[in-house]
Amino acid sequence: MGKNDDRAGKNWLISAALMLVAAGVLFYFDTRLWRGARDLIPPAYESIPELITDWGLYLFYAVFAGLMAFAMARKDRQLKSLCLAYLKAQLIVTLAGVRLLKVVVGRARPGNSPGFNFFSLDFNHNSLPSGHAADAFVSGVFLYYLLKRSRYAGGRFLPLLYAFLIAISRVFVSAHYPSDVAAGMAVGILGAWLFISRLPREAC
Repeated sequence: MGKNDDRAGKNWLISAALMLVAAGVLFYFDTRLWRGARDLIPPAYESIPELITDWGLYLFYAVFAGLMAFAMARKDRQLKSLCLAYLKAQLIVTLAGVRLLKVVVGRARPGNSPGFNFFSLDFNHNSLPSGHAADAFVSGVFLYYLLKRSRYAGGRFLPLLYAFLIAISRVFVSAHYPSDVAAGMAVGILGAWLFISRLPREAC
């Protein structure tokens, strides 16, 4: 990893830390913000955030499946290493880590009696952090990293913007509070960078 990557690593760590601070601040305004977001979407357009929240992640999955197929066909070791790191990040950070945190924290989802039910396996008390937000930002950061080192560097922020839309859609469909989403974003950013920073030097 060169100096630019070290600087990028610090930026991602700062971003994750800011998201955690935001989660702490938003916690005190969660109910009002959630209700405001819920009432912000006119009934005629409620299907839009539902579509994003239900299907948005599959576009990321399709992109990385295509990248892995391309890497294997072209015998591109660098791209293959990146895709494998992405898969590990998704399995360890979002599939295992986030779900463990959800159970341990046991925060009630919007629309349920507010509070915490620690070590709960009940879906309605598995709100913090948002798994969709973490999943989306693992994908978004990996694609940002890949695009930044390609001829398409000008579009490197688009995956992050798309990840944000997926994350915030969880508030609009009343699946999470804003602080849940901010915490999920922090976990996704940090998790992605931890795996990216461990890529072989030739893949960086």
